[in-house]
Amino acid sequence: MLDFRIETFLCVCKHLNYTKAAEELKITQPGVSQHIKYLEANYGDKLFRYTNKKLALTQAGMELRDAMISAKHDYMHLKKNIKERADGTKRIKFGATLTVGEFLLPPKIRDYIRRNPNTQIDFTIANTKELLGLLEDGKIDFAMVEGYFKKSGYEYRTISNEKYVLVCGNEDPLEKVEAFEELFGHNLLVREDGSGTKEILERYLSEHGYAVSDFSSISVINNIQVIKQLLEGGCGISFLYEIAVKKELEEGKLRAVPIAGFDLHHEFNYIWRKNSVFCEYYETLFASLFGGDE
Repeated sequence: MLDFRIETFLCVCKHLNYTKAAEELKITQPGVSQHIKYLEANYGDKLFRYTNKKLALTQAGMELRDAMISAKHDYMHLKKNIKERADGTKRIKFGATLTVGEFLLPPKIRDYIRRNPNTQIDFTIANTKELLGLLEDGKIDFAMVEGYFKKSGYEYRTISNEKYVLVCGNEDPLEKVEAFEELFGHNLLVREDGSGTKEILERYLSEHGYAVSDFSSISVINNIQVIKQLLEGGCGISFLYEIAVKKELEEGKLRAVPIAGFDLHHEFNYIWRKNSVFCEYYETLFASLFGGDE
Protein backbone atom coordinates (compact mmCIF):
# COMPACT_ATOMS: atom_id res chain seq x y z
CA MET A 1 0.00 0.00 0.00
CA LEU A 2 1.37 3.42 -0.94
CA ASP A 3 2.14 6.06 1.69
CA PHE A 4 -0.79 8.48 2.04
CA ARG A 5 1.51 11.35 1.05
CA ILE A 6 2.32 9.60 -2.22
CA GLU A 7 -1.43 9.28 -2.86
CA THR A 8 -1.67 13.05 -2.34
CA PHE A 9 1.25 13.61 -4.70
CA LEU A 10 -0.35 11.48 -7.44
CA CYS A 11 -3.64 13.33 -7.03
CA VAL A 12 -1.86 16.68 -7.47
CA CYS A 13 -0.12 15.22 -10.54
CA LYS A 14 -3.51 14.32 -12.00
CA HIS A 15 -5.08 17.74 -11.50
CA LEU A 16 -1.98 19.98 -11.39
CA ASN A 17 -4.02 21.96 -8.91
CA TYR A 18 -3.75 21.87 -5.11
CA THR A 19 -7.35 22.93 -4.56
CA LYS A 20 -8.82 20.24 -6.81
CA ALA A 21 -6.56 17.61 -5.23
CA ALA A 22 -7.72 18.69 -1.77
CA GLU A 23 -11.36 18.44 -2.86
CA GLU A 24 -10.91 14.94 -4.27
CA LEU A 25 -8.98 13.71 -1.24
CA LYS A 26 -11.33 15.50 1.18
CA ILE A 27 -8.51 17.17 3.06
CA THR A 28 -7.52 20.83 3.41
CA GLN A 29 -5.36 22.60 0.85
CA PRO A 30 -2.70 23.32 3.54
CA GLY A 31 -2.74 19.57 4.22
CA VAL A 32 -1.96 18.89 0.56
CA SER A 33 0.87 21.45 0.63
CA GLN A 34 2.26 19.87 3.79
CA HIS A 35 2.34 16.40 2.19
CA ILE A 36 4.17 17.75 -0.87
CA LYS A 37 6.70 19.64 1.27
CA TYR A 38 7.38 16.46 3.25
CA LEU A 39 8.09 14.52 0.03
CA GLU A 40 10.29 17.28 -1.34
CA ALA A 41 12.32 17.26 1.88
CA ASN A 42 12.48 13.46 1.81
CA TYR A 43 13.65 13.26 -1.83
CA GLY A 44 15.76 16.41 -1.66
CA ASP A 45 14.33 18.19 -4.67
CA LYS A 46 11.36 20.23 -5.80
CA LEU A 47 8.51 18.20 -7.29
CA PHE A 48 6.39 21.06 -8.69
CA ARG A 49 6.98 24.57 -9.96
CA TYR A 50 4.79 27.38 -11.23
CA THR A 51 5.23 28.38 -14.88
CA ASN A 52 3.12 31.33 -16.06
CA LYS A 53 0.99 30.89 -12.92
CA LYS A 54 0.30 27.24 -13.81
CA LEU A 55 1.47 24.31 -11.70
CA ALA A 56 3.84 21.95 -13.51
CA LEU A 57 5.94 18.94 -12.60
CA THR A 58 9.71 19.29 -12.34
CA GLN A 59 11.99 16.61 -13.78
CA ALA A 60 12.22 15.06 -10.30
CA GLY A 61 8.45 15.21 -10.02
CA MET A 62 7.98 13.43 -13.34
CA GLU A 63 10.42 10.69 -12.33
CA LEU A 64 8.67 10.19 -8.98
CA ARG A 65 5.23 10.21 -10.61
CA ASP A 66 6.15 7.55 -13.16
CA ALA A 67 7.79 5.34 -10.52
CA MET A 68 4.90 5.67 -8.07
CA ILE A 69 2.22 5.01 -10.70
CA SER A 70 4.04 1.78 -11.57
CA ALA A 71 4.35 0.92 -7.88
CA LYS A 72 0.64 1.57 -7.31
CA HIS A 73 -0.23 -0.52 -10.35
CA ASP A 74 1.96 -3.38 -9.13
CA TYR A 75 0.41 -3.23 -5.66
CA MET A 76 -3.09 -3.56 -7.10
CA HIS A 77 -1.98 -6.40 -9.40
CA LEU A 78 -0.36 -8.21 -6.45
CA LYS A 79 -3.51 -7.78 -4.37
CA LYS A 80 -5.56 -9.28 -7.22
CA ASN A 81 -3.14 -12.21 -7.56
CA ILE A 82 -3.35 -13.05 -3.85
CA LYS A 83 -7.15 -12.94 -3.95
CA GLU A 84 -7.19 -15.21 -7.02
CA ARG A 85 -5.07 -17.82 -5.27
CA ALA A 86 -7.37 -17.67 -2.26
CA ASP A 87 -10.58 -18.26 -4.25
CA GLY A 88 -9.04 -20.49 -6.95
CA THR A 89 -9.78 -18.22 -9.91
CA LYS A 90 -7.64 -16.54 -12.54
CA ARG A 91 -8.67 -13.20 -13.99
CA ILE A 92 -7.18 -11.06 -16.74
CA LYS A 93 -8.22 -7.40 -16.75
CA PHE A 94 -7.25 -5.49 -19.87
CA GLY A 95 -8.46 -2.99 -22.39
CA ALA A 96 -8.17 -2.28 -26.09
CA THR A 97 -9.01 0.55 -28.44
CA LEU A 98 -12.02 0.09 -30.70
CA THR A 99 -10.21 -0.93 -33.89
CA VAL A 100 -7.91 -3.36 -32.07
CA GLY A 101 -10.68 -4.73 -29.86
CA GLU A 102 -13.26 -5.23 -32.58
CA PHE A 103 -11.26 -6.22 -35.63
CA LEU A 104 -8.00 -7.82 -34.43
CA LEU A 105 -8.49 -9.27 -30.95
CA PRO A 106 -11.61 -11.51 -31.04
CA PRO A 107 -9.90 -14.59 -32.58
CA LYS A 108 -6.91 -14.11 -30.25
CA ILE A 109 -9.13 -14.00 -27.17
CA ARG A 110 -11.18 -16.97 -28.43
CA ASP A 111 -8.06 -19.10 -28.85
CA TYR A 112 -6.70 -18.03 -25.46
CA ILE A 113 -9.95 -18.94 -23.68
CA ARG A 114 -10.01 -22.33 -25.40
CA ARG A 115 -6.49 -23.02 -24.10
CA ASN A 116 -7.27 -21.57 -20.66
CA PRO A 117 -10.94 -22.42 -19.97
CA ASN A 118 -10.77 -21.51 -16.25
CA THR A 119 -9.61 -17.95 -16.89
CA GLN A 120 -12.08 -15.11 -16.42
CA ILE A 121 -11.71 -12.27 -18.93
CA ASP A 122 -12.51 -8.67 -17.98
CA PHE A 123 -12.20 -6.80 -21.28
CA THR A 124 -12.86 -3.07 -21.73
CA ILE A 125 -13.06 -1.23 -25.06
CA ALA A 126 -12.29 2.50 -24.88
CA ASN A 127 -10.20 5.07 -26.70
CA THR A 128 -6.47 5.43 -26.11
CA LYS A 129 -6.75 8.34 -23.69
CA GLU A 130 -9.29 6.52 -21.53
CA LEU A 131 -7.24 3.30 -21.49
CA LEU A 132 -4.09 5.11 -20.38
CA GLY A 133 -6.12 6.57 -17.51
CA LEU A 134 -7.39 3.10 -16.52
CA LEU A 135 -3.81 1.80 -16.59
CA GLU A 136 -2.60 4.62 -14.36
CA ASP A 137 -5.44 3.99 -11.90
CA GLY A 138 -4.63 0.26 -11.81
CA LYS A 139 -8.10 -0.67 -13.09
CA ILE A 140 -6.65 -2.75 -15.94
CA ASP A 141 -3.40 -4.72 -16.06
CA PHE A 142 -2.40 -3.91 -19.65
CA ALA A 143 -3.84 -2.40 -22.82
CA MET A 144 -3.68 -2.80 -26.58
CA VAL A 145 -3.79 0.56 -28.30
CA GLU A 146 -3.62 2.11 -31.75
CA GLY A 147 -3.02 5.64 -30.49
CA TYR A 148 0.09 7.48 -29.36
CA PHE A 149 1.36 7.08 -25.80
CA LYS A 150 4.35 8.32 -23.82
CA LYS A 151 6.81 5.50 -24.43
CA SER A 152 9.01 6.59 -21.54
CA GLY A 153 6.24 5.55 -19.14
CA TYR A 154 5.42 2.13 -20.62
CA GLU A 155 6.91 -1.12 -21.75
CA TYR A 156 5.43 -2.16 -25.09
CA ARG A 157 5.45 -4.86 -27.72
CA THR A 158 4.23 -4.27 -31.28
CA ILE A 159 1.24 -6.39 -32.26
CA SER A 160 1.04 -5.32 -35.91
CA ASN A 161 1.66 -2.45 -38.30
CA GLU A 162 -1.62 -1.46 -39.93
CA LYS A 163 -2.34 0.54 -43.09
CA TYR A 164 -4.38 3.74 -42.73
CA VAL A 165 -6.61 4.61 -45.70
CA LEU A 166 -9.10 7.11 -47.08
CA VAL A 167 -12.49 5.42 -47.49
CA CYS A 168 -15.74 6.36 -49.21
CA GLY A 169 -18.95 4.65 -50.36
CA ASN A 170 -18.82 2.55 -53.51
CA GLU A 171 -21.15 4.95 -55.33
CA ASP A 172 -19.12 8.03 -54.37
CA PRO A 173 -17.58 9.66 -57.49
CA LEU A 174 -14.32 10.38 -55.64
CA GLU A 175 -11.32 8.97 -57.51
CA LYS A 176 -7.56 9.22 -56.97
CA VAL A 177 -6.69 12.38 -55.07
CA GLU A 178 -3.66 14.31 -56.34
CA ALA A 179 -3.55 16.95 -53.58
CA PHE A 180 -4.91 16.73 -50.04
CA GLU A 181 -6.70 20.10 -50.44
CA GLU A 182 -9.11 18.41 -52.86
CA LEU A 183 -10.70 16.63 -49.89
CA PHE A 184 -11.56 19.71 -47.83
CA GLY A 185 -14.88 20.21 -49.60
CA HIS A 186 -16.13 16.80 -48.46
CA ASN A 187 -17.99 15.88 -45.28
CA LEU A 188 -15.44 14.19 -43.00
CA LEU A 189 -16.71 11.44 -40.71
CA VAL A 190 -14.25 11.27 -37.82
CA ARG A 191 -13.88 9.54 -34.46
CA GLU A 192 -14.03 11.41 -31.14
CA ASP A 193 -11.16 13.20 -29.38
CA GLY A 194 -8.87 10.71 -27.63
CA SER A 195 -9.32 8.12 -30.37
CA GLY A 196 -6.14 6.78 -31.93
CA THR A 197 -7.88 6.67 -35.30
CA LYS A 198 -8.48 10.42 -35.13
CA GLU A 199 -5.12 11.25 -33.57
CA ILE A 200 -3.11 9.73 -36.41
CA LEU A 201 -5.06 11.90 -38.89
CA GLU A 202 -4.58 15.01 -36.76
CA ARG A 203 -0.82 14.43 -36.56
CA TYR A 204 -0.50 13.79 -40.28
CA LEU A 205 -2.45 16.96 -41.12
CA SER A 206 -0.44 19.04 -38.64
CA GLU A 207 2.86 17.80 -40.11
CA HIS A 208 1.68 18.99 -43.54
CA GLY A 209 0.33 22.37 -42.43
CA TYR A 210 -3.35 21.40 -42.25
CA ALA A 211 -5.95 20.68 -39.57
CA VAL A 212 -9.18 18.70 -39.29
CA SER A 213 -10.98 22.05 -39.13
CA ASP A 214 -9.95 22.69 -42.76
CA PHE A 215 -12.73 20.32 -43.86
CA SER A 216 -15.89 22.23 -44.71
CA SER A 217 -18.09 19.78 -42.82
CA ILE A 218 -17.17 17.46 -39.96
CA SER A 219 -19.27 14.78 -38.29
CA VAL A 220 -17.89 13.31 -35.04
CA ILE A 221 -19.01 9.71 -34.43
CA ASN A 222 -17.60 7.41 -31.75
CA ASN A 223 -18.66 4.18 -33.43
CA ILE A 224 -16.89 2.63 -36.43
CA GLN A 225 -19.92 0.58 -37.49
CA VAL A 226 -22.02 3.75 -37.72
CA ILE A 227 -19.27 5.49 -39.70
CA LYS A 228 -19.17 2.59 -42.16
CA GLN A 229 -22.94 2.60 -42.60
CA LEU A 230 -22.89 6.34 -43.29
CA LEU A 231 -20.09 5.89 -45.79
CA GLU A 232 -22.07 3.18 -47.56
CA GLY A 233 -24.96 5.64 -47.73
CA GLY A 234 -22.81 8.25 -49.46
CA CYS A 235 -22.67 10.60 -46.46
CA GLY A 236 -19.02 11.54 -46.69
CA ILE A 237 -15.47 10.28 -46.44
CA SER A 238 -13.40 8.92 -43.56
CA PHE A 239 -9.88 7.84 -42.66
CA LEU A 240 -9.79 4.39 -41.04
CA TYR A 241 -7.44 1.48 -40.59
CA GLU A 242 -7.74 -0.91 -43.51
CA ILE A 243 -8.30 -3.82 -41.10
CA ALA A 244 -11.50 -2.11 -39.88
CA VAL A 245 -13.03 -1.97 -43.37
CA LYS A 246 -11.51 -5.11 -44.91
CA LYS A 247 -14.84 -6.94 -45.15
CA GLU A 248 -16.67 -3.98 -46.71
CA LEU A 249 -13.85 -3.39 -49.21
CA GLU A 250 -13.91 -7.04 -50.28
CA GLU A 251 -17.70 -6.95 -50.63
CA GLY A 252 -17.56 -3.77 -52.72
CA LYS A 253 -19.61 -1.73 -50.26
CA LEU A 254 -16.75 0.70 -49.66
CA ARG A 255 -13.72 1.84 -51.65
CA ALA A 256 -10.24 2.83 -50.53
CA VAL A 257 -9.25 5.98 -52.44
CA PRO A 258 -5.54 6.49 -53.17
CA ILE A 259 -3.95 9.86 -52.34
CA ALA A 260 -0.76 10.89 -54.10
CA GLY A 261 2.17 10.64 -51.69
CA PHE A 262 0.00 9.27 -48.87
CA ASP A 263 1.26 5.92 -47.56
CA LEU A 264 0.53 5.83 -43.84
CA HIS A 265 0.95 2.88 -41.49
CA HIS A 266 0.78 2.83 -37.71
CA GLU A 267 1.62 0.35 -34.98
CA PHE A 268 -0.89 -1.41 -32.74
CA ASN A 269 0.87 -1.91 -29.41
CA TYR A 270 0.48 -4.05 -26.30
CA ILE A 271 1.52 -1.90 -23.33
CA TRP A 272 1.98 -2.08 -19.56
CA ARG A 273 3.53 0.18 -16.92
CA LYS A 274 7.29 0.59 -17.15
CA ASN A 275 9.52 -0.94 -14.44
CA SER A 276 6.77 -3.28 -13.30
CA VAL A 277 7.91 -6.20 -11.15
CA PHE A 278 5.41 -8.27 -13.14
CA CYS A 279 7.19 -7.70 -16.47
CA GLU A 280 7.69 -11.45 -17.03
CA TYR A 281 3.95 -12.04 -16.54
CA TYR A 282 3.08 -9.45 -19.22
CA GLU A 283 5.70 -10.85 -21.61
CA THR A 284 4.33 -14.39 -21.17
CA LEU A 285 0.77 -13.23 -21.71
CA PHE A 286 1.77 -11.34 -24.86
CA ALA A 287 3.40 -14.51 -26.23
CA SER A 288 0.32 -16.52 -25.36
CA LEU A 289 -2.08 -14.11 -27.05
CA PHE A 290 -0.06 -13.32 -30.16
CA GLY A 291 2.41 -16.18 -30.47
CA GLY A 292 0.12 -19.08 -29.65
CA ASP A 293 2.45 -20.45 -26.99
CA GLU A 294 1.95 -20.89 -23.27
